[in-house]
Amino acid sequence: MNKDEFLQLYWKNYILIEKEFISTLDYIKLDEDNYDTFSNAYIKLLLQIGSEVDIVAKELCKCYNPKAKLSNIKDYGRELHNVERDFWKTIVHILEHDNIQPFSPWSTWGQPFDNMGNLINPDWWKVYNGVKHNRTKIETIGKVSKENYKFANMKYTLFALGGLYQLLIYFYYNLASGERIRVPVPGSHLFELSENKWDDITFYKDIAFYIDVEDGHLYYKDGSYLY
Repeated sequence: MNKDEFLQLYWKNYILIEKEFISTLDYIKLDEDNYDTFSNAYIKLLLQIGSEVDIVAKELCKCYNPKAKLSNIKDYGRELHNVERDFWKTIVHILEHDNIQPFSPWSTWGQPFDNMGNLINPDWWKVYNGVKHNRTKIETIGKVSKENYKFANMKYTLFALGGLYQLLIYFYYNLASGERIRVPVPGSHLFELSENKWDDITFYKDIAFYIDVEDGHLYYKDGSYLY
């Protein structure tokens, strides 16, 4: 896969999902006081995001290890943990919302393994699975017990979207490095990353520019020559 295929097959899907999430903010202000607000719109978004996470994580792991046996999120976590040891430490920042604390969507992967030797999956992934498989079943997440569909709230949708965004940025970085492109990365109107290698990277909201290492020219994200 090359960078252009990534933009067509994965990044454009992400932007559509991000826009749909942002549209919900016309009715519910993005504020931690509203984190527990649940709705059918968030159920729909969580199902979209969770499906993309599964697809993107698998493809990213194949980039690192084409021979890896990958069937579920536990396998993806193990592969990513082996290659990107600080993946779980990466922080997602919400742009233009100083009232929202940054978060690490994959932070649970830094915890000790469970009794089966697997990484601990994030709560938002548990919510996605609950909404997907049994929406009316009462589950306990953290210290809260309620029907799965009531966990389909602003907080877990935001964290899930941030988790997908992080996977995609790592994916793009891997491709850009292979193509000898100096990252910046494609733009998001909602997120940017920090910690580890991301502290020295410039993130753009609308357009990603990149510099070809060999010829030194500045290019548009679709490959159009600028100067």
